[in-house]
Amino acid sequence: MQGRKRYEKSVAVILDDINSSFSTDIIKGITKAIPEKKNISLFVISGKYADEKNHRYKAVYNSIYRLGQQCIFDGIIHIGDMNRTVTGADLSEKPGTVPEVFVASNAQNRTNVNYDSEKGISQAVEYLVNINGFSKICMLGGREDNRDAFVRKKIFTECLKKNGVYFSDMNYEITDMSSECAREAARLLDRNPGVQAIFCVNDSVARGLYRAMEEKNLVPGKDILVFGFDNTRAAGEMSPTLTSIGADESSLGQKAMELMLRRLDGETVSSALVPTRLYGRESFHYERYDYSIIELMNADPKFIHRMFRDCFYRYRREPFDRESVDLERLFYEFVSLMLKAMQRKYISIEEYNRIVKMINKFFEKGAAQYTDTGKLIESMEKLQSGINHSQKSAAVNAMVNSLFTKMKDKVIGVLSDNIIQEKNNHLYGREQLLEFLIDGAFDESKGYDGIFTSINKLGLKNAAFYMFEKPFEYGNSDSAYFPDTIMLKCIVKDGDAYTLPEERQVCMTRDIFLRDELTSKSKVWLTFPVLYTDTIYGFLVCGAADEIYKRGEFLSLQLGRAIYIKDLQNRL
Repeated sequence: MQGRKRYEKSVAVILDDINSSFSTDIIKGITKAIPEKKNISLFVISGKYADEKNHRYKAVYNSIYRLGQQCIFDGIIHIGDMNRTVTGADLSEKPGTVPEVFVASNAQNRTNVNYDSEKGISQAVEYLVNINGFSKICMLGGREDNRDAFVRKKIFTECLKKNGVYFSDMNYEITDMSSECAREAARLLDRNPGVQAIFCVNDSVARGLYRAMEEKNLVPGKDILVFGFDNTRAAGEMSPTLTSIGADESSLGQKAMELMLRRLDGETVSSALVPTRLYGRESFHYERYDYSIIELMNADPKFIHRMFRDCFYRYRREPFDRESVDLERLFYEFVSLMLKAMQRKYISIEEYNRIVKMINKFFEKGAAQYTDTGKLIESMEKLQSGINHSQKSAAVNAMVNSLFTKMKDKVIGVLSDNIIQEKNNHLYGREQLLEFLIDGAFDESKGYDGIFTSINKLGLKNAAFYMFEKPFEYGNSDSAYFPDTIMLKCIVKDGDAYTLPEERQVCMTRDIFLRDELTSKSKVWLTFPVLYTDTIYGFLVCGAADEIYKRGEFLSLQLGRAIYIKDLQNRL
């Protein structure tokens, strides 16, 4: 087996929930922070938080953490204070052996990256109390063993006390920090009739609150103001969109990778705090910036860049194609042309058409994925209002308003196209999965090859499937590690499946992330155990994509089910 070139480094990202928007956003932030010339690959090893729900499944699933100890990495980034009760093992290496960074953690004597939560929470409380005059304010909190939950509650109660608002245990309810907390949210609402605002310890908990409020015919943002924490992509997708506290500049993931890069270069680094701010949306209207008429009329470059970063705040935090268009620069170009036309009180047809082309290109190159649609439209309407108030030329007014209308139409059009595409992808994915199950599991004439040759029908674009020579039984081994060797049975490149000849399959389990066959088209790989009940067949290593974050666990379970059925056939 040929390994990867020596100059390429591998960094493991170990966490306890790949399905959450929080985890996805952190991984994207880590990816964003990798310099173009740095040859680094990320390998994500994700388990399950060990609570009592589906405990046996989680116990077997969490055996994947053994890879964090067994495989060879140049660095390890840990996300969260993970519950160790399932594995009974410390997932980190001994201090000093491999560079490590801990995110959203309170690991002692280690390099930690956490939110500096005080500014964001303080902004929210001061606005609620001093601007809105609220005094009936509650909180849906988190697990007592979670550092973030403890810190956020402490800061929140201190801010309320500082602003003269009484807060007691009656105003607080503990949750498991997941969206499955509607029951806890309902209890909080029942104890606090007339509550005016609720702080959710994270965005996932806000989903549970939304369901509880819907049952009681209450509308977030209208009947009760609601705000969360982490400012995940999910916050902008909820209905109504969720106001949330998040990173002000560099994200948690970016800061963690910056420190890791320095550690890989041999530097000594200290723990870091990432400043926060409140991002206002429909559930709690809050504006950080005013779009002043003076800045508009002066076409101030700093103002235009600030407007872009406010509306398209994800652009600097999420990875994008290094060869793609600089969207911030393009936004500056066409907005500055619009504002300068206002100054001159004249815009030519040629200039108008040029701006239209730039607007079309801006959205064709994916600008909409970096914003919340509602927030962008609201910001554009404020700009229009300011322009119409200050501009006296009817002709220029009409043409500039037409440009803003085109921008809003583009945003709505992109949103509609995305919904249609998502629906089509879902239907196509169901058809492909059905074909996989038929070809892979029920066609007895094909043996295991039916599974390997059709594995791409699971919806995989770039992936590798490793399989143990003999299935690993979770309950029958006291070993902290998996078997020493494993076989790379098949790979998927650009959506096409390829099986490997026997002489190229076997490798050391510790080297599964070092294989040359993992295509260089993906620099981020998500790892899922392939299992059925207590039997672990191997691992599915997938190139990162939005669908894999959402469905990777489900797909790996379907693969495990297909292998189990094939085993039953072979025994008959």
